[in-house]
Amino acid sequence: MTGSAPGVDAARLDALAAAWTVLGGLLAQAPDQASLDRVRDEELLAAWPLPLDEAGERGLALLRASRVAGEDATAVRDDHLRLFRGAGRVLAPPWASVHLSDEGLMFDEETLRVREVYAAHDLQVPGLNREPDDHIAVELAFCAELLLRALDAAEAGNPARAAELVAAHDAFVTDHLAPFAPEFFALVARHATTDFHRGVAALGVHALAASH
Repeated sequence: MTGSAPGVDAARLDALAAAWTVLGGLLAQAPDQASLDRVRDEELLAAWPLPLDEAGERGLALLRASRVAGEDATAVRDDHLRLFRGAGRVLAPPWASVHLSDEGLMFDEETLRVREVYAAHDLQVPGLNREPDDHIAVELAFCAELLLRALDAAEAGNPARAAELVAAHDAFVTDHLAPFAPEFFALVARHATTDFHRGVAALGVHALAASH
C-alpha cells in the first residue's frame, strides 16, 4: 500500500493483515513440502512483518529448529491431523464454539454469532454448514480481510470508512477471537509433536498481542 489517510497506521495494518493471513493458512491445512520449505526459509523468517516480542522470537526460533531437525511434510501433516482433526479426541479444537459453549459443541451459538458478523460484511464461509464458521483459520482470514479493506479505503481517500473497518476488526478480535484463541494456542503448544506447530502457536500468541 502506497498511501494512507490521516489517523490510519497503514504499515501496522498491513503487517497485521499479513500475519493473520500466514497463520490462518497454516492452521487451515497442513502445508505440502514446498510450502513448508518456503515458510521456514530464513529470508522469509527474517521478514516476519510484526515487531517481535518474546513469543514472536520463540515462534521464529521454533520454525528454524523445525527446519534444522528436518521435520518434513509428512511429520507436520500427521501432527496437524492429531491436533486439529483427530482420529478420536481432537487435542486442540480449532472451533471457538467448542471452547466457549458449556457443552463444548461445534456449530453452537458462537458459530451463529460469527456468521452474522461475516454476513454484515457480505462474506460467507466456503462450505457453509460443513465447516463451522468459527474455525480459527476462518476467523483469522476474516480479520485480515477487514484490515485489507481498511487499507483500500484509506488509499481511496475515505478515512471514515477505513476507521470503521479497523474498529470492526478490533471489535471482532475482542469479542470473538480473544475469548478462545489463547486457550487454543496453549493446547497446540502443549500437544504438538513438531517444533513447526509449536512455532505456529507461539506466533499466534505474538500476533494476538500485537492486535490489541
